[in-house]
Amino acid sequence: MPIFSAAELKRFTEEIFSAAGARAEHAAIVADSLVLANLAGHDSHGVLRIPEYVRWMEQKLVNVDAALQVVLETDAFALVDGEWGFGQVMGRKAAEIGVLKAARSGAAVLSGRNCCHLGRIGEYPEMIAELGMAATMFVNTHGGGKLVAPFGGIDRRLSANPISIGIPKSSGGPIVVDISTCSIAEGKVRTMLNGGRPVPPGCVIDANGNPSTDPAALYGPPPGALLPFGAHKGFALSLATDILAGAISGAGCSRPDADRVGNSFLLTIIDVDRVRGASAFDEDVQGLLEYVKSSKLAPGVSEILVPGEPERRERERREKQGISIDDNTWRQIAETGKRYGVETGTPA
Repeated sequence: MPIFSAAELKRFTEEIFSAAGARAEHAAIVADSLVLANLAGHDSHGVLRIPEYVRWMEQKLVNVDAALQVVLETDAFALVDGEWGFGQVMGRKAAEIGVLKAARSGAAVLSGRNCCHLGRIGEYPEMIAELGMAATMFVNTHGGGKLVAPFGGIDRRLSANPISIGIPKSSGGPIVVDISTCSIAEGKVRTMLNGGRPVPPGCVIDANGNPSTDPAALYGPPPGALLPFGAHKGFALSLATDILAGAISGAGCSRPDADRVGNSFLLTIIDVDRVRGASAFDEDVQGLLEYVKSSKLAPGVSEILVPGEPERRERERREKQGISIDDNTWRQIAETGKRYGVETGTPA
């Protein structure tokens, strides 16, 4: 299992996308986003995605010349269209537009469509929270990325439909909630398949609806399905997310005739300083965190962590010790790079 520094991963990731036809500035953004996901410990949304993204480029499913278009705009709202460009490029640009609107109006809502895979959704609310604003983001897959069985069913009907929330605080980095509405993200199942590891119980069913810990059961043939987390609760959140992301933006919700996978989203941003006052808001947040962390610990637990803290600690560890890539994933990346004459480097 090779280990790389973040800088080395970023270098050859950027080179692969550039060699495959991406504009230099877009290749840099996508590379940065993927490696940030690896640093945070979310390998499912990291450089694992290189071969998949390059295949999409080869199939002309990524518009390398895309620029984010504002289709409809008011003082505190914008509907944006990514023209099927790289999701990380369009997501960051949409967040920037939303932050400017929220700074002027106190709050802003961005609805977006026609973006390729946005990557780790937590990146965008986290970026916004680091600027002192609170954000929520609901994302679907344009109706095409059906992976999840509804509560009570066994057929794929919904996508992972992630939800992310970023909340600023004065010290230690923002609170970042980043969850899919299914029991496990598909990318994590893929990392388990590549790494020869079982899927935790209660996450995957095979094509006949039987529970399975074999990651191959999801992919088939015939393919199985992911389960919503928390049974009916995750199903309810997934359904609402699909509507908020897809029906408002015009991208559409999960449906049988949708086969192109992309991301649409609903992003809400609140300038807490303008609406409440940063100090007063932070006092409430810090007070809550102190109260939560003061709980007596369960057996075997040494510390209560809040969302965002595990990722920051993992990033500190990986920045020092490097990022490990399983052998199968590394082979796929190296083969992709070789097709475009890119030397993927020697592990650290």
